[in-house]
This record gives sequence, C-alpha cells and structure tokens, in this order.
Amino acid sequence: MHYLKRQTRKNGEDAISPVVGVMLMLVVTIIVAAVVSGFAGGLIGTTQKSPTLSLDVKVVNSGSAVGSGFYANVIGSSQEIPSSDLKIITSWQTMITDNSTAPNLVQGKIGIGGNTSTGRVNNVNTYVGMQTKSVVAAAAPFAIGPGVADSSRGNTYGQNPTDPFGKGTRQWQYFGNYSLVTGTGLYAIPAPYTDGTNIGGVAGHMNTTGLQGGYGATDKWKYLSVGDYTWPGQIDATQAVLGTGWENLRPGSIVSVKVIHVPSGKAIYQKDIAVTEV
Repeated sequence: MHYLKRQTRKNGEDAISPVVGVMLMLVVTIIVAAVVSGFAGGLIGTTQKSPTLSLDVKVVNSGSAVGSGFYANVIGSSQEIPSSDLKIITSWQTMITDNSTAPNLVQGKIGIGGNTSTGRVNNVNTYVGMQTKSVVAAAAPFAIGPGVADSSRGNTYGQNPTDPFGKGTRQWQYFGNYSLVTGTGLYAIPAPYTDGTNIGGVAGHMNTTGLQGGYGATDKWKYLSVGDYTWPGQIDATQAVLGTGWENLRPGSIVSVKVIHVPSGKAIYQKDIAVTEV
C-alpha cells in the first residue's frame, strides 16, 4: 500500500509523475504543430490565385503554308489575362519523314518535338522583305480581336490582310503585348502563304524572282530553300510555337498544349489536340 503513495525526493519535495510528464510533452508538441501549421497556411494563402481559361485549340497541317498552323480561340476567362504572364508549352512525338528543318531528329524514327513560348520573348526569326533581306524577330503566337490594344501598346503592326479566322481586316499584336479575353484569337502560321504573305500576315514577302520557299510551296509537307529563302537557321511562327520538325505531324497526330500562368505557377489550360488537315 505504501508503494502506491506519491514518491518523495530526498530533499522532501514532491516529484512529478512520469505520466504527467508525458502529457506535458504531448501538449507542447501539439502547440508547436499548430503554430507551424498556421504559419504554413499563411504562406499558402499569400500565393497568387490563378485565373481560369477556356480555349478552342486547333493544330492544322495541310501539307503547305495555306491553312496550316496553330490556332486558339478564347471562349472564356475569369478575368483579362495579360499574355505577358503566360507560357505556352507544346509537345508531340511522331514518325520523322523529313528532318531538313530539325537535324536533331532522325529520319525514319519516332521523334519528339515541341517548344515553349513565353510572353514578350522573341521566338521568330525570319525575313520580312526579300529585296532588303531584312530579318525580324517577333513573339508568336500573334493575336487579333478583343484584347489587342491600339498601337500605343507597342508591337501592333497595322492591318492584317490575311486574317486566319476569316473575320475581316484586324489589328494584331505579338505574344506578350495583348490580353486574353473572350473572343481573342491566337495564331501562328507557317511562311510563306502562296500569295507571298509571311509573318503575321504582312504582305510582300515573295522574292524578286517570283519563286517561293518555305512550307509546301513546291513540295507538299516540306520546307524548301528557293531563291532568296534560306530556311536553315530561320524560324517562322509555327516552328516557334510547335517546334522545328512539326511538319512531320499528320492528321490524327497528337499535340499536347499547356498554358502556364507564370505568377501563380499553375497550368490554366491543358489538353491533347489531334492534328487536322483543314
């Protein structure tokens, strides 16, 4: 019976029961965990909220510059989204039938391609005029429609005579200088069109001999160097967005398209797109 009584230290002071000591340790642990959890919750709460975005995306490869390219219509967004806050990431794999624009791909083998486009970062490098042979750097995909500001915003190059959306003459801008709202149309078309148009739909890009290089001008599915065109080392808008070698894609091939909202680090659009011929 005396064994169950409270034990006493030699100096006469009462000792704390081991059970009470364990309980105190548990209480301290719980308090520390609650503090850490609250701190972490505060950090998470400060992360910028990402907007929502709905797109109708098409990747077209007709075998020539006519009609081919990357197209995206904004069908809804939770807010106006500056394209300077975005990255567009594409990726694909397909059988390589021609590696003339992408020597890193092996002809007759499955190749992996794609690219990352960042707002206000130039990814296009090609001729503007064949007579002057001047070279322009630009940021694709371009945009027309709502969200495209006037020329005071910069990089707006007048009227687009070859609006790929068939909506008439429009102002257009580089990626990074427009915003995404409902109705904004994004596009990246290969060069040249058969009527001599090229980057951004600007006319006058046929060479002095009347010959045309570029995509599918004289040989379907291929980029050719003809006359003043020297495609090795040049990147047109479709190559910039989809990556060099994209012309190996055929109807039914799959291109993964992802849009990243850089401030939040979140993917606000992601979908596998089947390539079409029209």
